[in-house]
Amino acid sequence: MEIGVEYYTYKTNTTISSLEILHEVLKMRITLEFTGEKNLILLIHYNYIVQGLLYDLMGDTDFAAFLHDVGFQYEKRKFKLFTFSRIEGEFQIVEKPKGYKKIIIKPPFKFTVASPLEEVIIDISKNVLKREYCHFNGQKFTLNSLNIENPPVFKEKARIKFISPVVMYTTLRDGDKKYTYYYSPWDEKFSTLLLNNLIKKYELVYKIRPQNPHFKLIPLVEKEDRRYSKMIKYKNVYVKGWMGIYDVETTPELLELAYYTGLGAKNSQGFGCFEIIG
Repeated sequence: MEIGVEYYTYKTNTTISSLEILHEVLKMRITLEFTGEKNLILLIHYNYIVQGLLYDLMGDTDFAAFLHDVGFQYEKRKFKLFTFSRIEGEFQIVEKPKGYKKIIIKPPFKFTVASPLEEVIIDISKNVLKREYCHFNGQKFTLNSLNIENPPVFKEKARIKFISPVVMYTTLRDGDKKYTYYYSPWDEKFSTLLLNNLIKKYELVYKIRPQNPHFKLIPLVEKEDRRYSKMIKYKNVYVKGWMGIYDVETTPELLELAYYTGLGAKNSQGFGCFEIIG
């Protein structure tokens, strides 16, 4: 595939030959697949590398600068209103001297990007299609395909699978010291905090408050399963999130918004991206 000249495809294998059609068919969620002659080698905590690539692919527009430097503010919180998944592909984890780990990923590999802001996905799509190579921490890989995901049916009940960890936290104070407490999906407050977060995103995107807002994330097992707990280092900060499969009860409108913004906090750092599996 020659970047910016040939084609990209739907998952249904529909072939599109014009970038302009992006404005008509893009549903704000894409999967980028890359290939190359060598394996991709990254530190095990690579979220900031993928995030950096996405900001680079947004280009040097005023909107991209605003999203990177400022974002959309709601009270004391700022939202970037996009999310992305972990890298998917055949991989192995190798422990290096001094205890740090690296992940070796065999091409082809892919990841999903989602946003309720059409401009984010359009800019990323146009720019990645024009490039001969994309750089992952100095390593060159070629775009193999850009797949536009057909939106699922959004219902009041769904089963979802996280493809990047969901994070929910609060900042607490102990005397003069502040510390971050990360919640588990088994905590009673988890769903309430997810709902409050979603309402803020909804008001930012649609400029109105959602009708009858409710949201419940239901683990499939009664006791907390720490196999799904993930500690991710983003730059110099460790973030605790959760993978796994869960049932959701909410409104179709909030489920749709969550599908494109990500659930929970720190979405633009690569957290809270999920797929609907039932």
